[in-house]
Formats: sequence, C-alpha cells, structure tokens
Amino acid sequence: MLESFPILYTITCYPWFKYVGVILGFIDISILRRRRDFALWIYDKAAARAEQKTTRPDFYSHILANNGTKEKNGKLMSISQDEINSNCLLFISAGSETTATLLSGATYLLLKNPSTYDILKKEIRSTFRSYDSITIESVSNLPYLLAVLSESLRYFPPVATGFPRQTPPAGATISGHYIPAKTSVYVSSYPAGHSTRNFKDPEVFAPERWMGDPKYVDDKRNALQPFSFGPRNCLGRNLAHAEMRLILTKIIWSFDLELDPRSENWMDECKIFTLWKKPELAVRIREVVRD
Repeated sequence: MLESFPILYTITCYPWFKYVGVILGFIDISILRRRRDFALWIYDKAAARAEQKTTRPDFYSHILANNGTKEKNGKLMSISQDEINSNCLLFISAGSETTATLLSGATYLLLKNPSTYDILKKEIRSTFRSYDSITIESVSNLPYLLAVLSESLRYFPPVATGFPRQTPPAGATISGHYIPAKTSVYVSSYPAGHSTRNFKDPEVFAPERWMGDPKYVDDKRNALQPFSFGPRNCLGRNLAHAEMRLILTKIIWSFDLELDPRSENWMDECKIFTLWKKPELAVRIREVVRD
C-alpha cells in the first residue's frame, strides 16, 4: 500500500500518467490493485460495524450518534457512507502504522544503544512491582521513558516527509521566498530532526537532550513537530502518545530484548513512501523471571 502513495500523487497532478505509465511499464498495476483491495476490505468492515448493535463506544459509535445532528445555514449536515468509509480508512492506516513504526524505531535505537536501554529498563522495572500496575496514567510519570520517545520521534519520525499544506490563491511568502498559489509545501520531519542547525550531534541517539542536559541547551526543540503543527495537527496525538508509552513500558517490564544480527542495519534498510516501508525487525526476547 505504501508504494502506491507516490503513484497516486503523480496521477492526481497528471491524470494521463495512469494510462501512459501502465502502457510504458512505469507503474506496477499490482501496487494499485493491492491498495484497492485494502480499501475495499476496510469498507466492508465499516459497513459491518454500521449494522452491529453494541453499547461499546468507539470512533464509529460517535460518528453514527452525531451524524446529521448539526446545522449549517439552517440545514442539517451529514456525511455519506462513502465519506465515513474514507475516514475509517484514514483512522486504521494512520492510527496503526504510525504507532507501530515509532515503536519499531524506538526498539531498534534502544538495542543499538545498550547504555540507554539499561537506564530505561531500570526506570521501568524499579517503578512497577506488577504488570497490572502499568496503566496509561502511571506511564506518564516516567521522565526517561518520555525522553526516549521524544528522541525516537526526532530520530525516526513515522511521517518522515511532513504534512503537505497548499498555499492560498494569492500565493504566500515563506522564509523570505514567494511561493505561487496552490503549491504544496511542508517541512520534512526527518531532515528537520537531523539538521545540525536544529540539534547538536543529530546522528547521536540521546534522550538526555530532552531532560535539560546542558550539552544540548542550544537545541531547537520546537523544530520537532512529528504530529504537524497548528489547528490542522494530528487528531490522534494524545492517543498515540498514550499507546506508545503503555506498550513500550509493558514490553520492557516483561522481557529482556536483544537485537538479532540479521537486523543489525535495520534502519538503513527502511524506505520512505510518505510513511516508512520497514523490513522485518528481528529481536530475541526472554521473559523476565521474577521471584
């Protein structure tokens, strides 16, 4: 599915490219078919959920409960089933792939930096005495965990290319440069996080830069905007943070981890298609034995 992103972007700007690209072999039609099949699977699940009678609250229950209840210019506003399906596709893709990517990157970076991994492991295992005591609320009080996740977002942002915005009809001046009307612009998260203009030793994985270490006092921390910025930033930001903290804490509390030699250069093998296409991350795990 990820490989379809650049193809779809190109087709949006140049519709004829879809036909010429297939004829000349520029486009692998199987990539577009896989995306179509994935979308149809999501639509089938959305339709089945619409028919399901349940009191369990979820995203869909709020959509159904509020659809057609708000007015605009004296008319009730509602969204169609196709629009609901499209949003479900976004919820499932953006709400799962990004979190999984960040956790994969954080795991790899921790195992490539044993001293950092040991500090985090000590913080987690000294804080919690039982698995059940690890909750969404309690994992928000682990300073080194929060620093590790911030540093992972800087080093390996799930949306590495950034979030496109379109300039207004009159164009816009950005950083002293005039940009024509209706031009797609964005700040790419990966180069922003790896630029020496923003961060000292950007290729070093150092959670301490988020904990007041004077070595990194000149870092431009506001350059890190992995969820975008402003009124159009990611709606799932708080949910993503909660999931990442909870999952990583439970894994490190429960298991000792070791990077398998097959994944020694895992991050170098990742490819970017707006989101990262990741190879298998091979990790050896051993359950922690407690008295």
